[in-house]
Amino acid sequence: MTDRQTAGDDVARVVDDGLVFDPHSADLTPERAYELYELLRTTCPVAHGEKYGGYWSLARYEDIKAVAADHQRFSSAGGVYVPAVSEHRFPPIDVDPPEHAAFRKLIAPLTSAAAAKQMEPAIQATVDRLIDGFIDGGRAELVEQMAIPLPLDVITQLYGLHPDQANDIRAYSLEFLEHASGSQGQDVITRVADYWMGVFQERRKHPGDDFISQLLAINFELEVPDEELANMMFILTYAGHDSTALGLGNMLLYLAEHPQVHGHLLEDERRIPTAIDEILRFNAPLQWFPRLATEDVTIGDKTVCAGERVMLLFGSANRDSDAFPDADSIVLDRKPNRHLSFGAGIHTCPGMPLAKAEIRIAVTSMLKRLPGFRLDGPAERTSPLEGGGRHLGVRHLPVTW
Repeated sequence: MTDRQTAGDDVARVVDDGLVFDPHSADLTPERAYELYELLRTTCPVAHGEKYGGYWSLARYEDIKAVAADHQRFSSAGGVYVPAVSEHRFPPIDVDPPEHAAFRKLIAPLTSAAAAKQMEPAIQATVDRLIDGFIDGGRAELVEQMAIPLPLDVITQLYGLHPDQANDIRAYSLEFLEHASGSQGQDVITRVADYWMGVFQERRKHPGDDFISQLLAINFELEVPDEELANMMFILTYAGHDSTALGLGNMLLYLAEHPQVHGHLLEDERRIPTAIDEILRFNAPLQWFPRLATEDVTIGDKTVCAGERVMLLFGSANRDSDAFPDADSIVLDRKPNRHLSFGAGIHTCPGMPLAKAEIRIAVTSMLKRLPGFRLDGPAERTSPLEGGGRHLGVRHLPVTW
């Protein structure tokens, strides 16, 4: 038996009911996840599992992209976790048209490409301040000193929050990450919703030139209840900073492991966004999202019945060799790169322009100001996958230069 066959057998044993992706397996390391994805793509690309009320997992790029873009037959209203962790909705990520359009209108001032462009000077100032804080020491821990504080600072500026409130956002995000697979997740969500409703009350009394004030003004016509707005703020702040931190951490880890590519990227800075897209493809920060079938649909040779959950394995789609030549290798100048790390269809991540701007500015500044930065000890990945088996990133990244 080859080493690869042994690895495949080990991965297959992490589930109880056959070859299917189990997001809550304690053995779901990043390596095992990618090995399982390959087995699924080649042997069972539409697989059914009995746990958590039953669900289908899709492993191939074309199937996943098609389902993600088909919001009529595959609803997002079933929630974003398997199993569900809350009876509350988290708009706009788990609402369907026509309601979805109203929520996207609410967050448009935050999520447009123009808004991201307008934020670039503030992002650059934050990146420079963070680098100034550690550059003279010759060493840094880039998760705690760059990947996490950058998106948190951007969020607090956009929302007109006090800097100390960044600590609140990070604290409840970490607590939810720990309990996203269990019943305590509901308690976290309830407390966070109360937190944001308090912010709304304060902002109505003292409006400013910030996203929350704009949101409340736009909502004067839409009349979305505060409880739903609060749940939306939970998902915008939790996912909005942690997914960016995961993506930036993955990019910085690659650069720390491959200092020989720094010069190549700086030689023509237009190569940097292309390289970022490739790292996002290779290690998607968010590995899957579910949908709910609204009618019987045939996918491959299987029939998914109305009311059944479908798990879209974006992390697997991004490694599908039918969509990406040499899919298991990092090709820094890969074009085109139609990766699904931000999703597809109407639920494509609304924060994509801002996240890409943050990562690009941070990476460019790091390459220029810390030439040749490299690992200074072992890095620590999210292993097993966090956040209900969905989050893939870096939790400890020591570097020197």
